[in-house]
Amino acid sequence: MKSKTLNSPTQLSVCTEVSGLRKILAVIFAAIWCGSLSFAQDSVKESPQQITLDQALEIAFRQSPEIKAALAQINKARSAISEASANFNPKFNAELTHTRQGPSVSFTVPGLGSVDVVQDHNTTGVVSFMLPIDISKKLGYISDIAKYQFQLDYLALLVVSQKLLFDTKTAYYDLLRAQGQEEVAQAAVDAATARLKDASARYAAGAAPKFDVTRAQVDVANLNQQLIRAKSRVAIARAALNRTIGLDINTPTEVVKSEIKVEDIKVEIDKSIQEAYAKRPEVRSAETLVDLSKRNVKLQRTGILPTLAATANYTYNFRVAGFSSTNESWIALLDLKIPIWDGGVTKAKVDQANAEVDKSVQNLENIKLGVALAVKTAALVLQEGIERIATTSENVAMAEEALRLATIRYNSGIATLVEVSDAELALTQAKTEWVNARYDYMMGLAGLERAIGNQPELAKLQLLTTGPVIQR
Repeated sequence: MKSKTLNSPTQLSVCTEVSGLRKILAVIFAAIWCGSLSFAQDSVKESPQQITLDQALEIAFRQSPEIKAALAQINKARSAISEASANFNPKFNAELTHTRQGPSVSFTVPGLGSVDVVQDHNTTGVVSFMLPIDISKKLGYISDIAKYQFQLDYLALLVVSQKLLFDTKTAYYDLLRAQGQEEVAQAAVDAATARLKDASARYAAGAAPKFDVTRAQVDVANLNQQLIRAKSRVAIARAALNRTIGLDINTPTEVVKSEIKVEDIKVEIDKSIQEAYAKRPEVRSAETLVDLSKRNVKLQRTGILPTLAATANYTYNFRVAGFSSTNESWIALLDLKIPIWDGGVTKAKVDQANAEVDKSVQNLENIKLGVALAVKTAALVLQEGIERIATTSENVAMAEEALRLATIRYNSGIATLVEVSDAELALTQAKTEWVNARYDYMMGLAGLERAIGNQPELAKLQLLTTGPVIQR
């Protein structure tokens, strides 16, 4: 076995522009909604459909409702950024009002004629303009919070993606494990059937007692029960894989068995934990939530700060009333509002926002504790798998030798069939444990990659990117 060390330093790229995320997300959309789903359709027609692990992952990411929901949420968050940015833009409004009222009131002025005081009807058009001037930075804080929320939703997509990748690999290996166990059970049944045939022939020739035949029959019956259970586990594991990757559970999916290369991986737990802190989207999401909460405190404090807006109105009356000599009028002004006392509302909101900061800080610490535990647990599980593979391989070799010796002894008339049967049972158990150890190793490796946030398949699926939308 080769030896390698995880935890090589990884330089995280920083995405500082929303447009950069848009390009990546556009690729994801193309892969999901524009990608061909021919496998999902053809797999029902063909029996069975052979798929590799990479193909299973591709199908899972194309079919997953959770991925699609996360992408829809990102679209919503992107629109929220546009909405927040639009608050800085000027607002224009046009209004046309037609009124009828009565009775009309007028009087006569010498030299001017009749002057209407109250007209029986009139039409008025108003065009208004308003430009907010963000002297309190309230609009800026709202815009920043929208960008933080976009980053949170993007990180949520990464969380869903990493979980789906791990679940798919686990289900894939579970099916391979079940198939390996079925092969071992089938081999045991075949060997027991051969022993029964041999014992029956010996009994017919008078060279073996009736007990040998009966014992061989019992072995065949018991091992057939194990084979039935093994086949059931294969069917259940196949349905679970189909469910995980988004196919109908009755699809006759067949996974492609590949060679398992066991490497003696040395995990430096402390470095792995620090790497996980930098890579895991759950940690980065909690850090972003702390920043968002702090920005919200500043937003709430603007409740007692002045606001300023520039406004202008242009009015056109289609009928002149009173002593006015023109149909037009206009007004332009700066509207400065200075809050004096709001009854304590702003203070209460600031206190709530500060409490949210404390809550988010503690949540970050809690998530880090969970990540550290996950990394250490995964490292220990992987190490256990590596050690078990070595010991189970030795056990299989010893069990094969024990069976060979028991068979020689039986054929020489030194031992009974019970000794051969027990040796065959021990070999079956050793092979089953060997199969379990190999796929426990693969699941342990997948678990460690998941715990650290270092899943190479994500890069192939163009889902892996890092960095906050807003620089800190």
